[in-house]
Amino acid sequence: MHEHIFIENIINQVPDNKKVKSVEIEIGVLVGIEPDHLKEHLEEHTGWRVFCKVVNSKVECRCGYKGEARILQRLHDLVIYDCPGCEGEPEVLQGKDIKITKVVYK
Repeated sequence: MHEHIFIENIINQVPDNKKVKSVEIEIGVLVGIEPDHLKEHLEEHTGWRVFCKVVNSKVECRCGYKGEARILQRLHDLVIYDCPGCEGEPEVLQGKDIKITKVVYK
């Protein structure tokens, strides 16, 4: 289960993670896990209250296109996308990461 990798990475990035009440997380649309799925499993594993904000993609392509990636397929742990301008592989500027934006302690 790939969500365990995401969960362990998040837990390890939070100092004093045994004293956490809640966390706010930004999750990009190009990350290979659904925000609700990550939220559910992280809450079950830690007992934290988890708030997820979805971050849209932002890409730039050699063809000159700048904007959101076109998502072609969403699999269990992978998002397949391309440039809507030329169907090439754009450089991802935003939307491929999970970021902890706020931690509230007890």
